[in-house]
Amino acid sequence: FFLVLTETASACIRFRAFFTSTGVASPKTEGFDFSTSAVKADHVGKAKQTFEMVGTALFMMSWTRFLGLLLLMLAMPLAYESVRRKIKKRVIYVYHGAQEGGTAGPFDHKVMKFWMQAKGMGSKLIVGITAEDAKVGDNIFNACACSMVDEIIVEAPKKADLMFLERRQIDFVLMTEGQQLKTDLTTEEVIQMKRVLVLGKDGIVRPAAAKNATKSE
Repeated sequence: FFLVLTETASACIRFRAFFTSTGVASPKTEGFDFSTSAVKADHVGKAKQTFEMVGTALFMMSWTRFLGLLLLMLAMPLAYESVRRKIKKRVIYVYHGAQEGGTAGPFDHKVMKFWMQAKGMGSKLIVGITAEDAKVGDNIFNACACSMVDEIIVEAPKKADLMFLERRQIDFVLMTEGQQLKTDLTTEEVIQMKRVLVLGKDGIVRPAAAKNATKSE
């Protein structure tokens, strides 16, 4: 009975994740583990399914019922772990505003795709806009009009430090390769803690390298 309830909860979570997705595939990751089983089963889910299928088949036969019951009992902790991985929360923060030269960057399909990819990597997407950028164009209205954006921080700091991330309960800062080269959006402490991620032109997300390490190389 408990196994049935767990599988029902898992199915509801997967159903919601599938139909609320942004429609853009999450970027591949390198150098860290961002795996989730909200839509696609991972190794834990596959092991659980194997125990459940074999256990159910053996349980239906009277001479192997005890063995089937044993396999179903072994599948229960895997089922709970699978549900726990599906409901894991991860808050992603992106910055929209000043680019090189102090002018606001254009709001186009590239920005929307980047935000969709950021949303696909977490359960909540926060967009930060500084006070200066809030006065330029329709940055705030554009962000409000996007369904993938869950929260907007107006008058966001120009450089996100660890205190800002902890106060807003932000797990990772995601930026494009162009933003990393043109602007200094985070402190060195946040980068060293592997909480700054960079989406490269090859479509792969990697942890941002510390400036000291980059210079030494």
